[in-house]
Amino acid sequence: MSNLWSIDIGNVFVFMSIGVLLPLWQEDLSISPVQAGILGSAGFFGFGLMSLPTSIWLTKYNPKIVTLIATLGMAITSLAHSLATNVEMLIISRFTFVALASVRLTLQIIFIQHWFQSRLYSIVNGLDFSIRSIGQTLALVLVPAMVTIFDSWRLVYVVIAIYMLAFSLSWIFIGKQRIGADPTNTPSTKQVNPAGVLIRRKILWVIAGSQIGIACTFASFVTFYPSYSIEYMNISIGTAGFLMSAFPLGGIFGSVLGGALSQKIGRRKPILLFAGLLLPGMYLILLSIDTISIAYLILFAIGALAMSFPPVLFTIPLDMKLSPREVAVAGGLNRTLFPIGATMGPIIVGALQEYSGSLLTGLTIVSPLPITLFIAAIFIPETGPKSAINKS
Repeated sequence: MSNLWSIDIGNVFVFMSIGVLLPLWQEDLSISPVQAGILGSAGFFGFGLMSLPTSIWLTKYNPKIVTLIATLGMAITSLAHSLATNVEMLIISRFTFVALASVRLTLQIIFIQHWFQSRLYSIVNGLDFSIRSIGQTLALVLVPAMVTIFDSWRLVYVVIAIYMLAFSLSWIFIGKQRIGADPTNTPSTKQVNPAGVLIRRKILWVIAGSQIGIACTFASFVTFYPSYSIEYMNISIGTAGFLMSAFPLGGIFGSVLGGALSQKIGRRKPILLFAGLLLPGMYLILLSIDTISIAYLILFAIGALAMSFPPVLFTIPLDMKLSPREVAVAGGLNRTLFPIGATMGPIIVGALQEYSGSLLTGLTIVSPLPITLFIAAIFIPETGPKSAINKS
């Protein structure tokens, strides 16, 4: 998994770079506020658009080859960022990069089934998400430093492209499937359309939909909380960036602990219920804090809670004994519904800011929405090692 996780880090560098580089793009490419909003939504849209189709159709092909093609495409589209002479080229490059990243991440689920025993699924998923949190933290720190060193935002993407190309080539030699155990090529999985699992197992819609509220709040705060904190706490842009780095740092802790704790107690639902119950209050409290140190600690806690449940949520379809392609479809549905919420949130907050003249109104309204996870978790069946499903 080390090669795939290294590619994950390159992925989040491109995805997270928008917040840091947007002011430079606005100056260099004359990007308007409306175009900046489209640029921000392009990533989420590309991610959501490709996840489910990939899980239904591309999973029937050799996952090693598809992963190689997708990663090479990510290297090319990263380079395309550096060549953009207008906002349209930047939007297309970002959309295509994230769409290809979605293809690769969907297939990553299959490799987890190839390489690990079922008792390790939640732990591996926890590590999977923690690596992305590490990448987010590194991106927030290193991208500004790289811009300073190179005196150019374009060279940042050239470096990322070279990085992605190197790991693409190494994948040719390192990437492998377990001999004699390619579940995507068995007759039983080829004869059944994996999308049918979404009809047979309707609970998968509840599992995937549980995160829409959290996605709405998450995207809203990632987009607007830095501006809110600058105005409310009278701090600089650099300090606001420092505050936001607490979120992925907390995410590293939460993603590792969430999967491991779920496996330790043998249950999945307590993690979902706990995160869904506490996050709304944590977001509301954050809006009332005007002390940097306390805000940092709360953002760290929010990051830990927000990243404690995704490894568990992605483990539930694995617990349900679905075929690898059906698990990929379930993961694709998760990655399709999350961007819906993530796209809606900033639009709602931005519209309310234009109407009321205040960011506080919109951020306050979206803060309670993570409760959708708590409500959905009530109806999601327990699938952990100590559940009736796994004992039968």
